[in-house]
Amino acid sequence: MLTLLDEYDAAARRLLSSLRTAGIPVTPVVIRYGGELPTEARCPIAEHAGIRRSGTPRFFNEVPVPPWCEIRQGRRPYGEVLRDGETLARIHYEPRSFRQVESVEWLLANGSTTHTDLYDRYGNHYATTHVDAGTAYQTVYRGSGPYEVEADLVSRAVVLRSADRVLTFTDLTELVSRYLDEHGLDEGVRGPEALISSLSHPLFVQRRQAGERPATTLFWQEPMPGEIPGNMALELEEPKALRRIVFEDERLLRKVADAYPDTAVELIYLSPLRQFAERTGVDLGRCFTLTATDEMPGLDVLLERFPHVTFSVAALTQMSARLYDLARRFPNLRLTPTITHAGIAAELAQASVYLDIDAGPQVLGVVGTAYHLNLVVLAPAERAKAPDCSLTCASVEALVARLGAVTSSEEGRAEALAALHTLRGPLSTAEDYRRVLG
Repeated sequence: MLTLLDEYDAAARRLLSSLRTAGIPVTPVVIRYGGELPTEARCPIAEHAGIRRSGTPRFFNEVPVPPWCEIRQGRRPYGEVLRDGETLARIHYEPRSFRQVESVEWLLANGSTTHTDLYDRYGNHYATTHVDAGTAYQTVYRGSGPYEVEADLVSRAVVLRSADRVLTFTDLTELVSRYLDEHGLDEGVRGPEALISSLSHPLFVQRRQAGERPATTLFWQEPMPGEIPGNMALELEEPKALRRIVFEDERLLRKVADAYPDTAVELIYLSPLRQFAERTGVDLGRCFTLTATDEMPGLDVLLERFPHVTFSVAALTQMSARLYDLARRFPNLRLTPTITHAGIAAELAQASVYLDIDAGPQVLGVVGTAYHLNLVVLAPAERAKAPDCSLTCASVEALVARLGAVTSSEEGRAEALAALHTLRGPLSTAEDYRRVLG
C-alpha cells in the first residue's frame, strides 16, 4: 500500500510503527528529504541526487573547514568555526544528541548568513541552502547520483540538472507524481487504497492522481487548536481524494464530525500502536524533573509531604543557590547540574513519575519522552507544557493526592497510567487497524 509522507518526523515514525505492528504492508514514499529515512522508504529527491543511506552522524570536529581555521565548542549551544578570532560559521547540532552535526551556517563579515550546509544522520553533506538578505531562496541537493536537485524556495520550482540534461518541474507535486508513475508506485492511488500523513504535498499529489472515486486515507496526527484546516474542509465538503480521515485524538474526530455531520468522508479514530515502552521493576518512590529554571512552585510542599519519595531534579546548566538551599533542607531532593543526555536517559529509566512542575520551558521534549517511556506524567494545569501527555492537577493539593496514589502502590500507578494513556481516546489494537484499512 502506497504511503505518502511529507517528511520523516516523529509522527511518520509513529504511523509506520503502527502499520508495521498491525501487519499492514506499505511502501513509504517521503517527499521532503530532511536527513533521515527508514530502510524501506523511498524518496524522489534522495534517489535522484544519489544520497547514500549508510554511515554514522558527523561529529562536530569532523566538519570540513577552510585552511588555517579551528573548530571550537564553548558554552554556547553551537560550535564555531574560527580564523584569527573571527567567527566564520556556526555548527548546529541534532536535537537530543551530543554534538552530532545537523547544519553549518556560514557567515559574512557582518554576521549575516550566506549559506547553510545540511548534514544527515549518515554523515553526508547532502544539501546547501543559499540565503540572501536573511531570506533562504534555494536549496541544492547533491550526492553520488546523476542529478543535482535544485529547489527554488520562492517560486517552488524543482530542477533536476545533470551534465547533459535539465528537467524542470513546477513544484514538488509534479515531481512526485512523475516519480510515482515512472516507478509504478501509483497503483494504490487508482486502486483500492493509499495512505497520506499530511494536507500539504501528499494531498496535492493524491488530488493530481485521483481516479474516479476518492481512495485515500488521511492519518491526522496534528493538533487542531482553531478552525478546521482549509484543505480538510474542502475534502469534507466535496471529496476528491479523501475516502476517510483517521484521527489519533478522538476529541478532534468529534470536533470535525460536529462541524460536518453530512460529509461523505468516513471519520475514524485509531490510537498509535505500541507507543508505550514496557517497563518492569519500577521504583514507585522516584520522581524526575528536567528544568531550565529554579522556579518550581510547590516543590517544597511535595518534599515535605513525601519524605519517602526521592525527587531528582536535573538541568543542562549549573543550578542556582535557591535549589541548593532547598536540597540542604530536604534530604529527599537530589540535584544534578550539567546533566548529560546519557544521564537524562538513566534518570528516566529509574523514575516512575515525571513531574512537570517547573515554570520554565520544556527541555529537549522531555515530557513527551517520559510519556512514551511509560512514566506517570503529572503537572499543575497552569504550567503543563504538554497537557495531552500529562495528568493535570488544578491545585497543589490535587497534585499531592495524585502523587500519593501513584507512589503508594502498583495499583495506583496502573490506574494513573490507564487514565493518562486514554486522554485522547481508547487504546486501539492491531485488529482495529486491519479492520479499518482492510
